[in-house]
Amino acid sequence: MKSHYLLIPVVLINYNNTHDTEECIESIYKSECVQPFVIVVDNASKDRDAVLSLKNKSHQIHLIINEENVGFGRANNIGIKWALENIKSEYLLLLNNDTIIESTSIKHLVHSFTISSSIGVTTGKIMFNNNRNLVWYGGGDINIKRGWPKIIDFKAEATVEGANKSRYVTFASGCLMMFNRNCIEKIKGFDEDFFMYGEDLEICLRLAKSNIKIYYNPECVIYHKVQGSIKTEDKDVIGMNIKNPKLPFLFYHMKSNQWLAMMRNTNIIQFAKFNLYFWSEFFLRTVIFAMRGRIEIISIALKTIKRIAKYV
Repeated sequence: MKSHYLLIPVVLINYNNTHDTEECIESIYKSECVQPFVIVVDNASKDRDAVLSLKNKSHQIHLIINEENVGFGRANNIGIKWALENIKSEYLLLLNNDTIIESTSIKHLVHSFTISSSIGVTTGKIMFNNNRNLVWYGGGDINIKRGWPKIIDFKAEATVEGANKSRYVTFASGCLMMFNRNCIEKIKGFDEDFFMYGEDLEICLRLAKSNIKIYYNPECVIYHKVQGSIKTEDKDVIGMNIKNPKLPFLFYHMKSNQWLAMMRNTNIIQFAKFNLYFWSEFFLRTVIFAMRGRIEIISIALKTIKRIAKYV
């Protein structure tokens, strides 16, 4: 036990991918110069015995089992609440369970807070696990007009002025976010109206409104298996790809949550400009998907509109 090291609580959300969680935990406990304490929040996984066996990995693990799948944001909030109430630490790390973290990554995230007292969140470079030369997240900034972040060097090799450059950013992926205690106590976690997807967009918009800065440190490196939480046969078919079998789920949650994040965190003029772009892109994308054989997206688009209408 590295009792003289800085204690860092790490929250992982598990849902039917306990093997990934196990590999993630193993990489976390190889961390240098810190003492990680892992909080696993399980969203009613079917492999209950495997989930329970995670406690055997270390005495520095706390397991919380939900009786239903409450979604990514709410599950993280449950883990955050437990950590704040039970662990005396100045920092808290949220990490996707389908990641592998390099041994020096956590210490680099912690060190980044020393740059300025205005920093409330630090993040790092995220590479595709199945091709570790390609960037999944290399820092990003939110385009307010589009209501979506632009990720630097996405699906490309890291460049000196891109993913390999430390800097302030306005978007951090929920895959990897370290908060200092003052920030997480003020922000209070994710918006629980977001079941999955877009919750990181919303919290980053909220951070900006509170004048809390996000710092990107490329010396922190993790490897992301991508979509481990929703399981697809082809790991190369991700996001809004027409071949993605999970496209209806992604479309509904991403588009409705995107609209809701912008509605709650922008001014009247910004939101008006966003809506012009959003609805044009929304209907165009729906038509293109339908014309290319994904006819089910029409009903999903109507379902998305119905959800959005509840907040108008």
